[in-house]
Amino acid sequence: MYRATEIGSEETLPALAELAQADFEADIERNQLRQRKSLPNYGVAPIQIRMEYKYPRAVYFILATKFFEAFAANGIRTILALYLRDDLNFTESFSTIVLHIFNFFGQFCPIFGAVLADSYLGNIRTISGFCFIYAFGWLLLTMTSLPDVGVPLTLIVSISLLLIAIGNGSIRACITSLGALQFKMPEQAVHLAEYFSFYYFVYYFGIFLSKILPPLVRANTQCFEKTQCYLAVFGTLGSAFLLAWVTFLIGKCFYKPEKISNDNILFKFFGCIKTALVEKWRRRNSVKRSNYWLKNAIGPYDHRFVHDVSKVLRLSKLFIPLPFYFALLAQQDSSWTFQASMMNTTVLGVTIEPDQAKAIGPIFLFMLIPLWQYVTSPLLRRVFNWELKPLHSVTAGGICSAGAFFCAGILQDRIMNSPNQSINIAWQMPQFLLLMLGELLLSIPGLQFAFTQAPASMKSVVTAAWFLNNAFGNLIVVLVTEFDVLSSQKAEYFFYAVCMLVFIIVFALLAFDYALQERKVRYAALTEIVEAEDECRNERDEDCPSTSRSVSI
Repeated sequence: MYRATEIGSEETLPALAELAQADFEADIERNQLRQRKSLPNYGVAPIQIRMEYKYPRAVYFILATKFFEAFAANGIRTILALYLRDDLNFTESFSTIVLHIFNFFGQFCPIFGAVLADSYLGNIRTISGFCFIYAFGWLLLTMTSLPDVGVPLTLIVSISLLLIAIGNGSIRACITSLGALQFKMPEQAVHLAEYFSFYYFVYYFGIFLSKILPPLVRANTQCFEKTQCYLAVFGTLGSAFLLAWVTFLIGKCFYKPEKISNDNILFKFFGCIKTALVEKWRRRNSVKRSNYWLKNAIGPYDHRFVHDVSKVLRLSKLFIPLPFYFALLAQQDSSWTFQASMMNTTVLGVTIEPDQAKAIGPIFLFMLIPLWQYVTSPLLRRVFNWELKPLHSVTAGGICSAGAFFCAGILQDRIMNSPNQSINIAWQMPQFLLLMLGELLLSIPGLQFAFTQAPASMKSVVTAAWFLNNAFGNLIVVLVTEFDVLSSQKAEYFFYAVCMLVFIIVFALLAFDYALQERKVRYAALTEIVEAEDECRNERDEDCPSTSRSVSI
Protein backbone atom coordinates (compact mmCIF):
# COMPACT_ATOMS: atom_id res chain seq x y z
CA MET A 1 0.00 0.00 0.00
CA TYR A 2 2.85 2.34 0.74
CA ARG A 3 4.45 1.68 -2.62
CA ALA A 4 1.14 2.23 -4.39
CA THR A 5 0.72 5.52 -2.62
CA GLU A 6 4.09 6.71 -3.83
CA ILE A 7 4.13 5.46 -7.39
CA GLY A 8 0.98 7.28 -8.25
CA SER A 9 1.49 10.96 -7.85
CA GLU A 10 2.95 12.87 -4.98
CA GLU A 11 0.42 15.65 -5.52
CA THR A 12 -2.38 13.27 -4.53
CA LEU A 13 -1.00 12.09 -1.19
CA PRO A 14 -3.70 13.75 0.97
CA ALA A 15 -6.45 11.86 -0.85
CA LEU A 16 -4.66 8.54 -0.43
CA ALA A 17 -3.86 9.36 3.20
CA GLU A 18 -7.59 9.48 3.95
CA LEU A 19 -7.98 6.04 2.39
CA ALA A 20 -5.05 4.66 4.36
CA GLN A 21 -6.42 6.07 7.60
CA ALA A 22 -9.86 4.57 6.94
CA ASP A 23 -8.33 1.14 6.27
CA PHE A 24 -6.24 1.24 9.43
CA GLU A 25 -9.16 2.44 11.59
CA ALA A 26 -11.18 -0.51 10.30
CA ASP A 27 -8.28 -2.81 11.24
CA ILE A 28 -8.22 -1.33 14.75
CA GLU A 29 -11.96 -1.97 15.19
CA ARG A 30 -11.59 -5.57 14.00
CA ASN A 31 -8.64 -6.17 16.36
CA GLN A 32 -10.56 -4.72 19.30
CA LEU A 33 -13.53 -6.93 18.47
CA ARG A 34 -11.33 -10.04 18.40
CA GLN A 35 -9.81 -9.07 21.76
CA ARG A 36 -13.23 -8.64 23.34
CA LYS A 37 -14.35 -12.03 22.04
CA SER A 38 -11.23 -13.77 23.32
CA LEU A 39 -11.49 -12.39 26.88
CA PRO A 40 -13.70 -14.17 29.42
CA ASN A 41 -16.78 -12.17 30.45
CA TYR A 42 -17.32 -11.98 34.20
CA GLY A 43 -19.94 -9.25 34.03
CA VAL A 44 -17.26 -6.55 34.13
CA ALA A 45 -16.13 -4.52 31.11
CA PRO A 46 -12.55 -5.40 30.16
CA ILE A 47 -9.88 -2.86 30.95
CA GLN A 48 -8.86 -0.83 27.90
CA ILE A 49 -5.10 -0.99 27.48
CA ARG A 50 -3.86 2.04 25.57
CA MET A 51 -0.28 2.22 24.36
CA GLU A 52 1.21 5.47 23.17
CA TYR A 53 3.71 5.37 20.34
CA LYS A 54 6.09 8.23 19.75
CA TYR A 55 6.29 9.91 16.38
CA PRO A 56 9.27 8.24 14.62
CA ARG A 57 12.33 10.47 14.58
CA ALA A 58 13.37 8.93 11.27
CA VAL A 59 10.41 10.66 9.59
CA TYR A 60 11.89 14.10 10.25
CA PHE A 61 15.03 13.14 8.32
CA ILE A 62 12.93 11.73 5.48
CA LEU A 63 10.83 14.89 5.22
CA ALA A 64 13.94 17.08 5.24
CA THR A 65 15.50 14.86 2.57
CA LYS A 66 12.40 15.20 0.40
CA PHE A 67 12.32 18.99 0.79
CA PHE A 68 15.90 19.54 -0.36
CA GLU A 69 15.62 16.94 -3.13
CA ALA A 70 12.33 18.40 -4.44
CA PHE A 71 13.88 21.87 -4.45
CA ALA A 72 16.90 20.64 -6.45
CA ALA A 73 14.99 18.49 -8.96
CA ASN A 74 12.26 21.04 -9.68
CA GLY A 75 14.76 23.88 -9.67
CA ILE A 76 16.51 22.43 -12.72
CA ARG A 77 13.14 22.12 -14.46
CA THR A 78 12.44 25.76 -13.70
CA ILE A 79 15.52 27.21 -15.41
CA LEU A 80 16.42 24.47 -17.90
CA ALA A 81 14.50 25.81 -20.91
CA LEU A 82 16.01 29.30 -20.66
CA TYR A 83 19.47 27.89 -19.95
CA LEU A 84 19.41 25.82 -23.11
CA ARG A 85 18.08 28.68 -25.22
CA ASP A 86 19.93 31.70 -23.82
CA ASP A 87 23.23 30.29 -22.53
CA LEU A 88 23.86 27.35 -24.85
CA ASN A 89 22.15 29.03 -27.83
CA PHE A 90 19.88 26.11 -28.69
CA THR A 91 16.59 26.79 -30.46
CA GLU A 92 13.33 27.00 -28.54
CA SER A 93 12.12 23.80 -30.19
CA PHE A 94 15.25 21.86 -29.24
CA SER A 95 15.16 23.29 -25.70
CA THR A 96 11.53 22.22 -25.34
CA ILE A 97 12.33 18.71 -26.58
CA VAL A 98 15.25 18.30 -24.16
CA LEU A 99 13.16 19.51 -21.21
CA HIS A 100 10.31 17.12 -21.88
CA ILE A 101 12.58 14.14 -22.54
CA PHE A 102 14.16 14.95 -19.17
CA ASN A 103 10.68 14.99 -17.60
CA PHE A 104 9.76 11.73 -19.35
CA PHE A 105 12.65 9.80 -17.79
CA GLY A 106 12.01 11.45 -14.42
CA GLN A 107 8.42 10.18 -14.48
CA PHE A 108 9.18 6.76 -15.98
CA CYS A 109 12.08 5.67 -13.76
CA PRO A 110 10.15 5.46 -10.44
CA ILE A 111 8.79 2.12 -11.60
CA PHE A 112 12.32 0.68 -11.74
CA GLY A 113 13.12 2.15 -8.35
CA ALA A 114 9.99 0.59 -6.92
CA VAL A 115 10.83 -2.84 -8.35
CA LEU A 116 14.38 -2.73 -6.99
CA ALA A 117 13.26 -1.53 -3.55
CA ASP A 118 10.36 -3.98 -3.18
CA SER A 119 11.98 -7.13 -4.47
CA TYR A 120 15.75 -6.84 -4.29
CA LEU A 121 17.45 -4.02 -2.37
CA GLY A 122 14.97 -2.31 -0.07
CA ASN A 123 14.26 1.41 0.03
CA ILE A 124 17.38 2.45 1.95
CA ARG A 125 19.90 0.74 -0.30
CA THR A 126 18.03 1.76 -3.45
CA ILE A 127 18.10 5.43 -2.44
CA SER A 128 21.76 5.20 -1.43
CA GLY A 129 22.77 3.64 -4.73
CA PHE A 130 20.91 6.07 -6.97
CA CYS A 131 22.26 9.04 -5.02
CA PHE A 132 25.69 8.36 -6.57
CA ILE A 133 24.18 8.50 -10.08
CA TYR A 134 22.25 11.61 -9.09
CA ALA A 135 25.37 13.36 -7.75
CA PHE A 136 27.43 12.53 -10.83
CA GLY A 137 24.70 14.05 -12.99
CA TRP A 138 24.87 17.30 -11.02
CA LEU A 139 28.64 17.37 -11.38
CA LEU A 140 28.45 16.98 -15.17
CA LEU A 141 25.72 19.60 -15.50
CA THR A 142 27.77 22.10 -13.52
CA MET A 143 30.67 21.50 -15.90
CA THR A 144 28.53 22.59 -18.86
CA SER A 145 28.35 26.11 -17.44
CA LEU A 146 32.16 26.41 -17.38
CA PRO A 147 33.99 27.93 -20.37
CA ASP A 148 36.12 25.72 -22.66
CA VAL A 149 35.01 22.36 -21.33
CA GLY A 150 36.57 20.63 -24.32
CA VAL A 151 33.64 18.21 -24.79
CA PRO A 152 30.64 18.72 -27.13
CA LEU A 153 28.07 20.48 -24.96
CA THR A 154 25.08 18.70 -26.48
CA LEU A 155 26.53 15.33 -25.44
CA ILE A 156 27.52 16.30 -21.91
CA VAL A 157 24.21 18.12 -21.26
CA SER A 158 22.27 15.09 -22.47
CA ILE A 159 24.23 12.66 -20.28
CA SER A 160 24.03 14.86 -17.19
CA LEU A 161 20.27 15.41 -17.53
CA LEU A 162 19.69 11.69 -18.09
CA LEU A 163 21.60 10.82 -14.91
CA ILE A 164 19.70 13.44 -12.90
CA ALA A 165 16.37 12.19 -14.26
CA ILE A 166 17.21 8.56 -13.41
CA GLY A 167 18.36 9.50 -9.92
CA ASN A 168 15.41 11.77 -9.23
CA GLY A 169 12.83 9.31 -10.53
CA SER A 170 14.21 6.26 -8.79
CA ILE A 171 14.61 8.04 -5.45
CA ARG A 172 11.11 9.45 -5.69
CA ALA A 173 9.80 5.89 -5.82
CA CYS A 174 11.30 5.08 -2.42
CA ILE A 175 11.31 8.09 -0.10
CA THR A 176 7.59 8.14 0.66
CA SER A 177 7.46 4.39 1.20
CA LEU A 178 10.43 4.54 3.54
CA GLY A 179 8.71 7.19 5.63
CA ALA A 180 5.45 5.24 5.81
CA LEU A 181 7.27 2.11 6.93
CA GLN A 182 8.55 3.89 10.05
CA PHE A 183 5.08 3.79 11.66
CA LYS A 184 3.63 0.87 13.61
CA MET A 185 0.34 -0.17 12.09
CA PRO A 186 -2.50 -0.03 12.90
CA GLU A 187 -1.69 1.70 16.19
CA GLN A 188 -0.24 4.80 14.49
CA ALA A 189 -2.83 5.24 11.75
CA VAL A 190 -3.44 8.86 12.72
CA HIS A 191 0.29 9.61 12.68
CA LEU A 192 0.57 8.03 9.25
CA ALA A 193 -2.17 10.28 7.89
CA GLU A 194 -0.37 13.28 9.39
CA TYR A 195 2.84 12.13 7.73
CA PHE A 196 1.21 12.12 4.29
CA SER A 197 -0.07 15.64 4.87
CA PHE A 198 3.34 16.85 6.04
CA TYR A 199 4.96 15.14 3.06
CA TYR A 200 2.59 16.89 0.66
CA PHE A 201 3.27 20.29 2.21
CA VAL A 202 7.05 19.78 2.24
CA TYR A 203 7.06 18.56 -1.36
CA TYR A 204 5.04 21.46 -2.73
CA PHE A 205 6.85 24.03 -0.61
CA GLY A 206 10.08 22.76 -2.17
CA ILE A 207 8.52 23.17 -5.62
CA PHE A 208 7.37 26.69 -4.77
CA LEU A 209 10.84 27.79 -3.65
CA SER A 210 12.39 26.11 -6.71
CA LYS A 211 10.42 28.47 -8.93
CA ILE A 212 11.53 31.55 -7.00
CA LEU A 213 15.14 31.17 -5.86
CA PRO A 214 17.01 29.69 -8.88
CA PRO A 215 15.85 32.45 -11.29
CA LEU A 216 16.73 34.99 -8.60
CA VAL A 217 20.24 33.58 -8.25
CA ARG A 218 20.69 33.47 -12.01
CA ALA A 219 19.61 37.08 -12.56
CA ASN A 220 21.61 38.58 -9.69
CA THR A 221 24.99 36.92 -10.20
CA GLN A 222 27.57 37.36 -12.96
CA CYS A 223 30.44 35.09 -13.98
CA PHE A 224 32.72 34.53 -16.99
CA GLU A 225 31.75 37.94 -18.40
CA LYS A 226 28.09 36.91 -18.60
CA THR A 227 25.25 38.89 -17.09
CA GLN A 228 23.57 35.71 -15.87
CA CYS A 229 25.51 33.05 -13.99
CA TYR A 230 24.16 29.54 -14.42
CA LEU A 231 27.19 28.18 -12.58
CA ALA A 232 25.82 29.80 -9.41
CA VAL A 233 22.38 28.32 -10.10
CA PHE A 234 23.70 24.79 -10.58
CA GLY A 235 25.91 25.21 -7.54
CA THR A 236 22.89 26.21 -5.46
CA LEU A 237 20.76 23.32 -6.71
CA GLY A 238 23.63 20.83 -6.40
CA SER A 239 24.23 22.01 -2.83
CA ALA A 240 20.55 21.43 -2.06
CA PHE A 241 20.86 17.87 -3.34
CA LEU A 242 24.02 17.40 -1.26
CA LEU A 243 22.07 18.52 1.82
CA ALA A 244 19.35 16.00 0.95
CA TRP A 245 21.96 13.24 0.64
CA VAL A 246 23.70 14.10 3.92
CA THR A 247 20.37 14.36 5.75
CA PHE A 248 19.34 10.96 4.44
CA LEU A 249 22.64 9.39 5.51
CA ILE A 250 22.33 10.82 9.04
CA GLY A 251 18.81 9.42 9.24
CA LYS A 252 20.14 5.90 8.62
CA CYS A 253 20.76 5.70 12.37
CA PHE A 254 16.99 5.76 12.94
CA TYR A 255 15.41 3.89 9.99
CA LYS A 256 13.65 0.62 10.73
CA PRO A 257 14.95 -2.60 9.12
CA GLU A 258 13.06 -3.50 5.95
CA LYS A 259 11.50 -6.78 4.87
CA ILE A 260 12.12 -7.43 1.18
CA SER A 261 9.51 -9.35 -0.80
CA ASN A 262 10.67 -11.92 -3.32
CA ASP A 263 7.48 -11.64 -5.38
CA ASN A 264 6.98 -8.49 -7.44
CA ILE A 265 3.38 -7.85 -8.39
CA LEU A 266 4.32 -5.92 -11.54
CA PHE A 267 6.22 -8.90 -12.95
CA LYS A 268 3.42 -11.25 -11.96
CA PHE A 269 0.84 -8.96 -13.61
CA PHE A 270 2.62 -8.88 -16.96
CA GLY A 271 3.40 -12.58 -16.67
CA CYS A 272 -0.32 -13.31 -16.40
CA ILE A 273 -1.06 -11.28 -19.54
CA LYS A 274 1.75 -12.99 -21.44
CA THR A 275 0.52 -16.43 -20.40
CA ALA A 276 -3.04 -15.60 -21.46
CA LEU A 277 -1.92 -14.44 -24.90
CA VAL A 278 0.35 -17.44 -25.45
CA GLU A 279 -2.34 -19.91 -24.35
CA LYS A 280 -4.94 -18.19 -26.51
CA TRP A 281 -2.69 -18.67 -29.55
CA ARG A 282 -2.01 -22.31 -28.67
CA ARG A 283 -5.71 -23.03 -28.15
CA ARG A 284 -6.93 -21.08 -31.17
CA ASN A 285 -8.34 -24.26 -32.75
CA SER A 286 -9.16 -26.05 -29.51
CA VAL A 287 -12.47 -26.35 -27.65
CA LYS A 288 -10.55 -25.53 -24.45
CA ARG A 289 -10.11 -21.93 -25.57
CA SER A 290 -11.98 -19.50 -23.30
CA ASN A 291 -14.34 -16.90 -24.69
CA TYR A 292 -12.58 -14.18 -22.70
CA TRP A 293 -8.90 -14.17 -23.65
CA LEU A 294 -7.54 -13.51 -20.17
CA LYS A 295 -9.21 -16.63 -18.74
CA ASN A 296 -6.72 -18.68 -20.75
CA ALA A 297 -4.22 -17.86 -17.97
CA ILE A 298 -6.27 -19.77 -15.37
CA GLY A 299 -4.18 -22.73 -14.31
CA PRO A 300 -0.73 -21.20 -14.13
CA TYR A 301 -2.48 -18.37 -12.24
CA ASP A 302 -5.40 -18.78 -9.89
CA HIS A 303 -8.89 -17.59 -10.76
CA ARG A 304 -8.85 -14.69 -8.28
CA PHE A 305 -5.61 -13.24 -9.61
CA VAL A 306 -6.84 -13.44 -13.21
CA HIS A 307 -10.01 -11.64 -12.14
CA ASP A 308 -7.89 -8.90 -10.53
CA VAL A 309 -5.83 -8.51 -13.71
CA SER A 310 -9.06 -8.17 -15.70
CA LYS A 311 -10.23 -5.45 -13.32
CA VAL A 312 -6.95 -3.57 -13.72
CA LEU A 313 -7.13 -3.72 -17.50
CA ARG A 314 -10.64 -2.25 -17.42
CA LEU A 315 -9.34 0.56 -15.23
CA SER A 316 -6.30 1.11 -17.41
CA LYS A 317 -8.54 1.62 -20.43
CA LEU A 318 -9.85 4.73 -18.68
CA PHE A 319 -6.31 6.14 -18.65
CA ILE A 320 -5.88 6.08 -22.43
CA PRO A 321 -7.00 9.72 -23.06
CA LEU A 322 -5.31 11.19 -19.97
CA PRO A 323 -1.66 11.53 -21.09
CA PHE A 324 -2.79 14.50 -23.16
CA TYR A 325 -3.78 16.29 -19.97
CA PHE A 326 -0.28 15.79 -18.59
CA ALA A 327 1.12 17.10 -21.87
CA LEU A 328 -0.66 20.35 -21.07
CA LEU A 329 0.44 20.37 -17.44
CA ALA A 330 4.10 19.86 -18.36
CA GLN A 331 4.29 22.99 -20.53
CA GLN A 332 4.48 25.37 -17.59
CA ASP A 333 8.26 24.87 -17.70
CA SER A 334 8.64 25.18 -21.48
CA SER A 335 6.24 27.03 -23.78
CA TRP A 336 4.62 29.07 -21.01
CA THR A 337 8.07 30.15 -19.81
CA PHE A 338 9.01 31.24 -23.33
CA GLN A 339 5.72 33.12 -23.51
CA ALA A 340 6.55 34.91 -20.25
CA SER A 341 9.93 35.96 -21.66
CA MET A 342 8.09 37.97 -24.35
CA MET A 343 6.04 39.92 -21.80
CA ASN A 344 6.49 42.85 -19.42
CA THR A 345 7.51 41.15 -16.17
CA THR A 346 6.96 44.12 -13.84
CA VAL A 347 4.03 43.55 -11.50
CA LEU A 348 3.03 46.21 -8.93
CA GLY A 349 6.42 47.86 -9.34
CA VAL A 350 8.35 44.62 -8.79
CA THR A 351 10.25 43.05 -11.69
CA ILE A 352 10.29 39.25 -11.75
CA GLU A 353 12.12 36.80 -13.98
CA PRO A 354 10.16 34.99 -16.73
CA ASP A 355 10.77 31.60 -15.14
CA GLN A 356 9.56 32.92 -11.77
CA ALA A 357 6.06 33.59 -13.14
CA LYS A 358 5.07 29.92 -12.89
CA ALA A 359 5.39 30.12 -9.10
CA ILE A 360 1.82 31.41 -9.24
CA GLY A 361 0.75 27.81 -10.00
CA PRO A 362 1.66 26.34 -6.59
CA ILE A 363 0.25 29.47 -4.91
CA PHE A 364 -3.09 28.94 -6.65
CA LEU A 365 -3.05 25.25 -5.72
CA PHE A 366 -2.33 26.05 -2.06
CA MET A 367 -5.43 28.24 -2.07
CA LEU A 368 -7.69 26.01 -4.16
CA ILE A 369 -7.23 22.77 -2.21
CA PRO A 370 -8.49 24.01 1.20
CA LEU A 371 -11.15 26.15 -0.51
CA TRP A 372 -12.48 23.10 -2.32
CA GLN A 373 -12.14 20.59 0.53
CA TYR A 374 -13.38 22.73 3.40
CA VAL A 375 -15.75 25.25 1.79
CA THR A 376 -17.02 24.34 -1.67
CA SER A 377 -17.55 20.58 -1.28
CA PRO A 378 -19.25 20.80 2.17
CA LEU A 379 -21.44 23.65 0.89
CA LEU A 380 -22.56 21.61 -2.12
CA ARG A 381 -23.40 18.66 0.14
CA ARG A 382 -25.33 20.67 2.70
CA VAL A 383 -27.19 23.11 0.46
CA PHE A 384 -27.80 21.06 -2.67
CA ASN A 385 -27.27 17.52 -1.31
CA TRP A 386 -24.93 16.94 -4.24
CA GLU A 387 -21.35 15.76 -4.50
CA LEU A 388 -19.08 15.77 -7.55
CA LYS A 389 -18.27 12.14 -8.38
CA PRO A 390 -14.64 11.27 -9.21
CA LEU A 391 -15.20 10.45 -12.89
CA HIS A 392 -17.30 13.59 -13.36
CA SER A 393 -14.59 15.57 -11.58
CA VAL A 394 -11.93 14.25 -13.97
CA THR A 395 -14.05 15.36 -16.91
CA ALA A 396 -14.49 18.82 -15.42
CA GLY A 397 -10.75 19.05 -14.74
CA GLY A 398 -9.98 18.22 -18.36
CA ILE A 399 -12.33 20.98 -19.55
CA CYS A 400 -10.63 23.49 -17.24
CA SER A 401 -7.21 22.47 -18.60
CA ALA A 402 -8.43 22.97 -22.16
CA GLY A 403 -9.68 26.41 -21.11
CA ALA A 404 -6.20 27.23 -19.81
CA PHE A 405 -4.70 26.64 -23.25
CA PHE A 406 -7.45 28.61 -24.97
CA CYS A 407 -6.44 31.50 -22.68
CA ALA A 408 -2.75 30.91 -23.56
CA GLY A 409 -3.59 31.00 -27.28
CA ILE A 410 -5.57 34.24 -26.98
CA LEU A 411 -2.75 35.80 -24.95
CA GLN A 412 -0.17 34.66 -27.51
CA ASP A 413 -2.21 36.35 -30.25
CA ARG A 414 -2.17 39.62 -28.30
CA ILE A 415 1.58 39.32 -27.78
CA MET A 416 2.20 38.76 -31.49
CA ASN A 417 0.09 41.78 -32.45
CA SER A 418 1.56 44.19 -29.89
CA PRO A 419 4.93 45.94 -29.44
CA ASN A 420 7.66 43.89 -27.86
CA GLN A 421 7.12 43.23 -24.11
CA SER A 422 4.15 45.59 -23.86
CA ILE A 423 1.73 42.95 -22.46
CA ASN A 424 1.98 42.53 -18.70
CA ILE A 425 2.80 39.10 -17.34
CA ALA A 426 -0.20 39.31 -15.00
CA TRP A 427 -2.30 38.26 -18.01
CA GLN A 428 -0.88 34.75 -17.56
CA MET A 429 -2.73 34.39 -14.27
CA PRO A 430 -6.07 33.19 -15.78
CA GLN A 431 -4.37 30.32 -17.61
CA PHE A 432 -2.46 29.28 -14.47
CA LEU A 433 -5.66 29.44 -12.42
CA LEU A 434 -7.54 27.23 -14.87
CA LEU A 435 -4.65 24.77 -15.14
CA MET A 436 -4.38 24.44 -11.35
CA LEU A 437 -8.15 24.03 -11.12
CA GLY A 438 -7.75 21.21 -13.61
CA GLU A 439 -5.03 19.73 -11.39
CA LEU A 440 -7.36 19.89 -8.40
CA LEU A 441 -10.33 18.33 -10.20
CA LEU A 442 -8.50 15.77 -12.32
CA SER A 443 -5.31 14.52 -10.68
CA ILE A 444 -6.45 14.02 -7.08
CA PRO A 445 -9.92 12.49 -7.74
CA GLY A 446 -8.57 10.54 -10.71
CA LEU A 447 -5.87 8.72 -8.77
CA GLN A 448 -8.17 8.34 -5.75
CA PHE A 449 -10.76 6.64 -7.96
CA ALA A 450 -8.18 4.38 -9.57
CA PHE A 451 -6.67 3.48 -6.19
CA THR A 452 -10.01 2.66 -4.55
CA GLN A 453 -11.32 0.70 -7.54
CA ALA A 454 -8.17 -1.39 -7.89
CA PRO A 455 -8.11 -4.87 -6.32
CA ALA A 456 -6.12 -5.06 -3.10
CA SER A 457 -3.39 -7.13 -4.75
CA MET A 458 -3.09 -4.74 -7.70
CA LYS A 459 -3.05 -1.22 -6.26
CA SER A 460 0.63 -0.72 -7.07
CA VAL A 461 0.04 -1.75 -10.70
CA VAL A 462 -2.87 0.67 -11.10
CA THR A 463 -1.06 3.59 -9.54
CA ALA A 464 2.02 2.79 -11.64
CA ALA A 465 -0.17 2.94 -14.75
CA TRP A 466 -1.49 6.30 -13.60
CA PHE A 467 2.03 7.53 -12.99
CA LEU A 468 3.02 6.62 -16.54
CA ASN A 469 0.39 9.06 -17.84
CA ASN A 470 2.72 11.89 -16.84
CA ALA A 471 5.67 10.33 -18.65
CA PHE A 472 3.75 9.79 -21.88
CA GLY A 473 2.32 13.31 -21.63
CA ASN A 474 5.85 14.69 -21.89
CA LEU A 475 6.48 12.36 -24.82
CA ILE A 476 3.47 13.86 -26.62
CA VAL A 477 5.00 17.34 -26.29
CA VAL A 478 8.29 16.03 -27.70
CA LEU A 479 6.56 14.54 -30.74
CA VAL A 480 4.40 17.60 -31.45
CA THR A 481 7.43 19.89 -31.17
CA GLU A 482 9.69 17.63 -33.22
CA PHE A 483 7.29 17.26 -36.15
CA ASP A 484 6.72 21.04 -36.19
CA VAL A 485 3.57 20.88 -38.30
CA LEU A 486 1.90 23.91 -36.70
CA SER A 487 2.49 27.37 -38.12
CA SER A 488 2.94 29.32 -34.87
CA GLN A 489 2.97 29.07 -31.09
CA LYS A 490 -0.58 30.43 -31.03
CA ALA A 491 -1.73 27.61 -33.32
CA GLU A 492 0.03 25.11 -31.06
CA TYR A 493 -1.81 26.37 -27.98
CA PHE A 494 -5.18 26.10 -29.73
CA PHE A 495 -4.21 22.65 -31.03
CA TYR A 496 -3.57 21.41 -27.50
CA ALA A 497 -6.81 22.98 -26.24
CA VAL A 498 -8.97 21.38 -28.94
CA CYS A 499 -7.26 17.99 -28.57
CA MET A 500 -7.79 18.14 -24.81
CA LEU A 501 -11.52 18.68 -25.32
CA VAL A 502 -11.67 15.76 -27.77
CA PHE A 503 -9.76 13.43 -25.44
CA ILE A 504 -11.82 14.38 -22.39
CA ILE A 505 -14.99 13.58 -24.33
CA VAL A 506 -13.46 10.20 -25.15
CA PHE A 507 -12.71 9.78 -21.45
CA ALA A 508 -16.33 10.60 -20.55
CA LEU A 509 -17.56 7.91 -22.96
CA LEU A 510 -15.09 5.37 -21.56
CA ALA A 511 -16.15 6.29 -18.03
CA PHE A 512 -19.81 5.72 -18.90
CA ASP A 513 -18.94 2.32 -20.39
CA TYR A 514 -16.83 1.45 -17.34
CA ALA A 515 -19.68 2.27 -14.95
CA LEU A 516 -22.06 0.18 -17.08
CA GLN A 517 -19.68 -2.80 -17.12
CA GLU A 518 -19.16 -2.57 -13.36
CA ARG A 519 -22.91 -2.68 -12.77
CA LYS A 520 -23.11 -5.80 -14.94
CA VAL A 521 -20.27 -7.42 -13.02
CA ARG A 522 -21.90 -6.64 -9.66
CA TYR A 523 -25.25 -7.93 -10.90
CA ALA A 524 -23.64 -11.14 -12.14
CA ALA A 525 -21.88 -11.61 -8.80
CA LEU A 526 -25.12 -11.00 -6.89
CA THR A 527 -26.98 -13.45 -9.12
CA GLU A 528 -24.32 -16.08 -8.49
CA ILE A 529 -24.59 -15.57 -4.73
CA VAL A 530 -28.38 -15.80 -4.74
CA GLU A 531 -28.34 -18.95 -6.87
CA ALA A 532 -25.78 -20.56 -4.58
CA GLU A 533 -27.88 -19.71 -1.54
CA ASP A 534 -31.08 -21.06 -3.13
CA GLU A 535 -29.34 -24.28 -4.06
CA CYS A 536 -27.98 -24.58 -0.54
CA ARG A 537 -31.42 -24.02 1.02
CA ASN A 538 -33.03 -26.53 -1.32
CA GLU A 539 -30.59 -29.06 0.09
CA ARG A 540 -31.65 -27.90 3.61
CA ASP A 541 -28.12 -27.12 4.68
CA GLU A 542 -28.12 -25.22 7.99
CA ASP A 543 -24.77 -23.60 7.19
CA CYS A 544 -26.06 -21.67 4.16
CA PRO A 545 -24.57 -18.16 3.92
CA SER A 546 -26.75 -15.08 4.31
CA THR A 547 -27.32 -13.17 1.07
CA SER A 548 -27.24 -9.79 2.75
CA ARG A 549 -23.98 -10.62 4.50
CA SER A 550 -22.40 -11.94 1.31
CA VAL A 551 -23.45 -8.94 -0.73
CA SER A 552 -22.16 -6.49 1.86
CA ILE A 553 -18.82 -8.20 1.82
